[in-house]
Amino acid sequence: MDRDTVKAKIDKHPCFCKDAHNKFARIHLPVAPACNIQCNYCNRKYDCSNESRPGVTSAILTPEHALEKVIMVKHSLENLSVVGIAGPGDALANPEATFETLRLLKTYDKDLIPCISTNGLALPDHLDEIAELKIGHVTVTMNAVDPDIGQKIYSWIHYNDRTYHGAEAARILMERQIEGIKGLVERGILVKINTVLIPGINENHVQEVAKKIKELGVFIHNIIPLMSRPEYGTKFSNDGVPEPTPELIGKVRFQCAEVMGGFDAVMQHCRQCRADAIGKLGQDWDFNSVEDEVREKSNLMKYQVINNRRYDFSVQLNSEWKVRTYDRSRHILVAVASDNHRMADISFKNARNFYVYEVSGWGAHLREIRTLDYDNSQACIKLSGHLKNVAELIGDCAVMVCTVVGRSAYDGMHAKGIAVDTRQAYKGIEEAAWEAGSRILSDTGCTMTA
Repeated sequence: MDRDTVKAKIDKHPCFCKDAHNKFARIHLPVAPACNIQCNYCNRKYDCSNESRPGVTSAILTPEHALEKVIMVKHSLENLSVVGIAGPGDALANPEATFETLRLLKTYDKDLIPCISTNGLALPDHLDEIAELKIGHVTVTMNAVDPDIGQKIYSWIHYNDRTYHGAEAARILMERQIEGIKGLVERGILVKINTVLIPGINENHVQEVAKKIKELGVFIHNIIPLMSRPEYGTKFSNDGVPEPTPELIGKVRFQCAEVMGGFDAVMQHCRQCRADAIGKLGQDWDFNSVEDEVREKSNLMKYQVINNRRYDFSVQLNSEWKVRTYDRSRHILVAVASDNHRMADISFKNARNFYVYEVSGWGAHLREIRTLDYDNSQACIKLSGHLKNVAELIGDCAVMVCTVVGRSAYDGMHAKGIAVDTRQAYKGIEEAAWEAGSRILSDTGCTMTA
């Protein structure tokens, strides 16, 4: 990538360009609560307003609410340039919410710069989607390139439906990180590596990380000090692992600058932001200062953007119908669980409203809306009872779409011949129905309803 291209990419990104950090603002959207690894320096908090560190937020947002928040901030902060998803969990451990949020924002304002932060475990699985959405900046947290050191930093990872511990967990994570970083660089996406400097554990190893990422073509290395105060409640803070001294931080950054080719490739202005940070780096902006008139206008704009997104999807769908050759004499029924009547936005256990679509080679067409009516005495109905009721209500459907489903409910629905698809979570109802249904229609091994 030539110098002019790189300059154009970073000019307005405060985390990738030191000169931009006191000119442009960013907003972090906490739409990604789940995480697929457990770092010993991390303790995620979802309702925390008094700690300033990664992994904490005052609330979790849905993609819709995130869109509305961005609209409000954009109307209030003229210098907003970047929209990032950095937790409080991992952006790619919550791919549905992350990518739907970014699709909505792309519909709202194509000039906003989208970026994500990830531990890299799921990165190889989403490279094409990242490129498709034109996410030009990705941050990967990489703390070691030696499994023996990595096992001291990570308690566990969850990968391919299994939980791994120790050196094996660290090895899998590092292999996936390297594979993902290579894929990003090959696609022309700028990569920033965050490395947490942990005294007594990786302080003499960070230089090896720098050597590896330099070899991979990473744009910038960010060495960030361990945050280990007792009130954070992390394993490292409970074990008494100290925070690094300013002298140690400076020494390690200098070592890495020698490897990376100078301090232009080693970030020094990071503020280790919260998952819901707004404003310039080091100058957080008070969201409560948004005026009532702006809030009202933003709410109206949100629905306009959602409708535009639906239209964009319809155009895309019409195009796909011309390309895909499904048998138009066969169809299946797809039930999409929705609470707000616009998106697939509800978990299995809380699902009450089901939009039943007929999906065929002709497309996705709403047939009816079915509802489970629980009175107050049934509000806390057991899962087994709820599963039975759902299965009876949508028993003629081949698949149900929801945001989250537990293993017992998933297996129970499968036993009754109904698949459960969470990959379409937070998409528009029609889009979710089409994507879930077309997957089954394209599987010749599936039994179709005539």
